[in-house]
Amino acid sequence: MPGFLSPRVTPLSMVLDDFFFDGDYRHVMAASRDGQAQVINLDARSKVATLPLDGMPHLGSGITFEQGGHHYMATPNLKSGRVTVIDMDRWQVAADIATPGPGFFLRSHENTPYAWVDAMMSPRRDTLTIIDKRTLQAVRQLTLRPGKTNAHVEFTRDGRYALVSIMETPGELVVVDAATFREVAALPMMKPIGKYNVYNKVTRSEGTSH
Repeated sequence: MPGFLSPRVTPLSMVLDDFFFDGDYRHVMAASRDGQAQVINLDARSKVATLPLDGMPHLGSGITFEQGGHHYMATPNLKSGRVTVIDMDRWQVAADIATPGPGFFLRSHENTPYAWVDAMMSPRRDTLTIIDKRTLQAVRQLTLRPGKTNAHVEFTRDGRYALVSIMETPGELVVVDAATFREVAALPMMKPIGKYNVYNKVTRSEGTSH
């Protein structure tokens, strides 16, 4: 019928799931479960690169950022304690950054030089790792509530504060100064899990997935 989208089918060489789009939505990255990921150009409808991403990269929680004239994408991993950084100008792995254990959420903001990742899929679920986007290195580990699940960092719209879920019953939403890493407030909640800043999403903030 007129006015309806016509779906297009693009055959690929492997089964892919968990997707991430680049900033202008010309490319999509998608991971398989056998240790590879492909980059698909949506205009050409063909693969333009293969990336060695083993474990279970969680592309859907990835972020992008610019540093040194390059565009980067970073992704946590559900089975391995690391964050993988991909150079999107060359479609190559730029760094693998060790974390205390597998994590689910990675977040940042254009107004901070740091990216925060949890390790909620591991025994070290109480530990957050803070990564310097300028050096592609982990610079700090933060435990707000020892022994409890510290997870899913989300930033305020100005990037000034990081909001951390303490995923317990009862739990908390902890507000942390993103520059000093000091706790400034805590709100009691019952096992807060997913929380998403709508402003950051709709304005396509580079520190969150879209």
